[in-house]
Formats: sequence, C-alpha cells, structure tokens
Amino acid sequence: MYINFKYQKLSDSKMLFRSILLAALLVAVRGEQRIAGGVVADITKYPFAAALLTNGGSGDFVQECGGSIISNTAILSAASCFHSNGELHNALWWRARVGSSSSIASGFIHLINRITVNPNFNQITNVHDLAVLRPSVALAWRDGVQPAPIAGMAYTLSNQQSVQAIGWGRTWVAGSNSPLLREVDIFVVDQTICAERYSDLDFAVTEDMVCAGFLDVGVRGQCQGDKGSPLVVDGVVVGVKSRSESCPDPTYPAINMKVASYTRWIVSAAIAD
Repeated sequence: MYINFKYQKLSDSKMLFRSILLAALLVAVRGEQRIAGGVVADITKYPFAAALLTNGGSGDFVQECGGSIISNTAILSAASCFHSNGELHNALWWRARVGSSSSIASGFIHLINRITVNPNFNQITNVHDLAVLRPSVALAWRDGVQPAPIAGMAYTLSNQQSVQAIGWGRTWVAGSNSPLLREVDIFVVDQTICAERYSDLDFAVTEDMVCAGFLDVGVRGQCQGDKGSPLVVDGVVVGVKSRSESCPDPTYPAINMKVASYTRWIVSAAIAD
C-alpha cells in the first residue's frame, strides 16, 4: 500500500505516517461554481475530486456527497454522509467515481470496502464530521486522478480570505445535483460572527469548524449535495463541507470541518491496516 502526498513511494507504515505528516506540516506555512453561483470546472484542475455515489442499500447509484483523494487508498469526506438514523451505512452502499468532471459518466468507479468515521463524530451536533473511505482497489494515478495535500496542524486561515469550494451539489435550494463538477470563490467568515448567527438556530460553531460563504449577500456558496467536498486554497484541502442552511444562505454561511484540527487523525485513518 502506498500513501503519497508528494509522489514518492514508501514501504513502511511508520515512514508513511511521518512522510504524510511532514508534507502536511510543510503545507502549514502556506495558510496566511453545482456549487451555487459557480462555474463548471475540469477534473484536471481538481484531480483529487471524487463524486461519492450511493444506492442507499438498493437500486441505482446516484451522487450524494463529495470527497478528496488523499492517497491511492484513501478518500476524505464527511461522516454525516454515511449515517442514517444513527446507524453507519454498509460500505457496499457506496462507490467513488474519480477521474471525471461528470458524476454520471466516464472516469473510473471504485467500490468502497471500509468507512472510518471520526470516533468523536456526533450526528446531532455535527462536531468532528469527518470520515475516510478506503476503496476496494487502489487508485491508479493519471492526469485526472491525483492526491491532494491536506492542511497541516499549524495551517491558519484569515477572516475574509478567499477559498475555493468545489462539488457536484445543487445550484439553488430547490434544484437537483449538478452532473458536472463546479467551483466557486467564497470567503472565510469571522468565527465569532458565524457563531452568533448560528446561535439563533441552537447550533454551536466550534473552533474545529470553518465558516465560509458570501456573508449578507448569498448568491454563491456551498449547497446540498456538496457535503464531504473540499474547501481549497492553492490546491491544499483546508476544509470539508459539513452543513449549510440554504443554497446559499446570506445569513448562515456553510460549515466546514477545519482539516488542520484533524491532520493526525486523517493520516492515521488513511494508513490503518
């Protein structure tokens, strides 16, 4: 098994862990549009993007969430994608389409054989909303299939910093998921303001979350169907979409998990036997 953020092969699990963690720490110094309001994006611009498909246990597979390829045997997503009524889904209910801008055609389909959810995830409060998927067969690197570096533990984001959100979610609240990958530029929202807004909904915004959107304007942002998809800065995955109130909502920015808070856990889950 290879896990490789820097495209060099390593054979020992401990070396793998250290290598990935080092790559993430090096990234730390860099942190100073059917996505609503976005534009169509080519998979070669975001070759780590994965459309996550499910059949809910029976029937046809349809795109429900997004994810980020972080190694040839691991895809990062949101834990809430894989829970219903308090129960973790069977991994066989899920597949990943990689190497395609389309969620319904082309690319390569990978069956999922393991879903590792953050042990502290709470389906009610949405805290620690992260999961790592393990495909049945290792991904093969090519132009449209490559791993993304993740934010290291010291990576920081600034208020009003521009970030890119990508995904196959809805373009508006009553719409359907986009068949094509889309991207949009949005902004990091001040944590205190975000927490105050969400207190109206009795939702607690924690320090392990990143609020992102176009505050008091709306128009563009993350939407339903984008859950699990990444927030990106200069090609680095800095957030994982967890929650949004509308599509997009001017009052309540989208909630993302802050990857820098979970670097060690992500790496550990990605290389676990």
